[in-house]
Amino acid sequence: MCSDMQKFSKSIDKDELKRAEEIDKKLQPVHKSLFIESNPSPVKYAAKLIGLCDDKVRLPLVTVLEKTKSEVKKALLSAELINE
Repeated sequence: MCSDMQKFSKSIDKDELKRAEEIDKKLQPVHKSLFIESNPSPVKYAAKLIGLCDDKVRLPLVTVLEKTKSEVKKALLSAELINE
């Protein structure tokens, strides 16, 4: 994810608006999937899929629903941030 975010930032800095828009379009499903539920657990689940940490949460947070997990995974796959 950092790689695309870095490319996005550099494109903006260099006035390469078209490239930045392409990257933003690629990442939009990821952004939307991380806010399906009203707690940060979808972000934690995405971080787990990328290999940054586990997805365990403590109260008052709750684990994400299976439907949300599916949407997060699908978004990360479409953005080529993880492999099947």
